[in-house]
Amino acid sequence: MPTRPFPAITGGCFCASVRYRMEAPLYCYACHCADCQKTTGSAFATFATIEANRVTSVGTTPPETTTSGSTACPKCGTKLWCTSHLSPAIILLKTGTLDLPSLMEPDIHCFIASKVTWVKLPKHAKTMDGPLDVSKAWPQASLERLERCMAECELGRDGGDKTPTAQSPEADDDDDDNDDEFEHKYAEAERALQERLEKLTLKLA
Repeated sequence: MPTRPFPAITGGCFCASVRYRMEAPLYCYACHCADCQKTTGSAFATFATIEANRVTSVGTTPPETTTSGSTACPKCGTKLWCTSHLSPAIILLKTGTLDLPSLMEPDIHCFIASKVTWVKLPKHAKTMDGPLDVSKAWPQASLERLERCMAECELGRDGGDKTPTAQSPEADDDDDDNDDEFEHKYAEAERALQERLEKLTLKLA
């Protein structure tokens, strides 16, 4: 079955050497903890949680992993994302590096107990005084995606025959199932992106 193009959500570093394209994220959030304030040199940090294999490098320069564990541009040093504590296969993409950061409005603001006083959150914003509780905050569809990703990561780590990008010999017998799964994943991602586009349209209006 031919691969369908996903609506482009692109971003990159300050000098434009590193460019990337991403699919619909699992979840977006803003963190107001003291650590994020220090590491960003700003009032808070914003992230899009997503599977690493759903972010593709499309620029002239591939990003590199720094000594601190972040992924950054080797030329200008812009930090693009880092690995999530949830799984090595999950990354926290810095939404400020997107071409249109407004597309990724935070679904929730965490650690607001340490929020700087002059930052005013929208009235409709969801908040947590402390750390983000994934099991309570994330929608069911995102939790299911996370579970699949973690399972694939564990399978690859254990040296199994299958990996997230490998196709098993028996796959031809399961074409119908694969097609159904592709349709489900595509519709799920497209729906999530459409919701964000509608939010942005309302904000601009």
